[in-house]
Amino acid sequence: MRIVFRTTASKKIGSGHIMRCLALAEVLSKEKNVNIEFVTQKSPTNLDNIIKKKGFILHSLPVPTQSKLERLEDYCIDQDQDANDTIEAVIGKKIDWLIIDHYSIDYKWEEKLRPHSRNIMVIDDLANRSHNCDLLLDQNYIKDRTRYDDLVSPDTIKLLGPKYALLRRDFSDFSNKVVKDIKKVKKVFIFFGGADLDNLTSLVLKVLSNKDSSYLNLDVVIGSINPHIKEVRLLVDEHSNAKLHIQVDNIAALMSKADIALGAGGTANLERMSVGLPSIVVTIAENQVAIASELDKDGYIKCLGSMSQVNEKIIKDALELSLIHISEPTRP
Repeated sequence: MRIVFRTTASKKIGSGHIMRCLALAEVLSKEKNVNIEFVTQKSPTNLDNIIKKKGFILHSLPVPTQSKLERLEDYCIDQDQDANDTIEAVIGKKIDWLIIDHYSIDYKWEEKLRPHSRNIMVIDDLANRSHNCDLLLDQNYIKDRTRYDDLVSPDTIKLLGPKYALLRRDFSDFSNKVVKDIKKVKKVFIFFGGADLDNLTSLVLKVLSNKDSSYLNLDVVIGSINPHIKEVRLLVDEHSNAKLHIQVDNIAALMSKADIALGAGGTANLERMSVGLPSIVVTIAENQVAIASELDKDGYIKCLGSMSQVNEKIIKDALELSLIHISEPTRP
């Protein structure tokens, strides 16, 4: 069976699309006679190195001009050209499943690829464009189960909700363990996504730089595409009990050892909840806002708002309140 992923990553887009596709790819690759391929577009921060490290075949689409390279940082592609380039890259034996995780691809791209693939799957969470696909997966915590009804064929299979979350296998290992009864917070997990363009990691580290927080053990995780690595490293070095992790594979283990997390929305919400880790969340993208609001309202996380609404004092107050009293989150 031939399975091809078309996905993307960059500093502005982040690493979430690539990482959830890799989670699915690693499970599928365990099956007999399954060949996994990825199609990405050339970019200095597209995480191609991680895909190749996992042992998957990689097709890198050309970026003909510098202007297009800059546009790539904001999802934008020429769908017609991208579809043609993808067809040329994967030409040969017919694809059994084409899996798309890309916010700039819709039915127009999918229709061009339809003759080359027996089945098409789309991973989405925006519900803002039509798709020509056989299977659509939206793993997020959204109560409106009808929002894709006018965007896909009535015959399209829709997998909606956290029970379909594309989490790496190690998260399922930890999710079956008993959650600790936390009496006092000692270890804090900090992760604001692979890129963290707004440098919320540094903001939180500054909040935790005072002597009253020196007893806390900090696990600080950033991606290899984070543009603030130098500043984050300096702030970590200033904290006697902090450790920096860059582009880690053991994030589930780190989460499972923590008492509380500070981080962004998106897939990370589902990862933290899967291991029973209470979270203080700042949304870093528009598509995270509605989901985080629902999770906060139902008691799964504490959402402070978007990155434009928070500052050191708001984070400090929320963390201090959590240090006084913390409860185990319920899993959706």
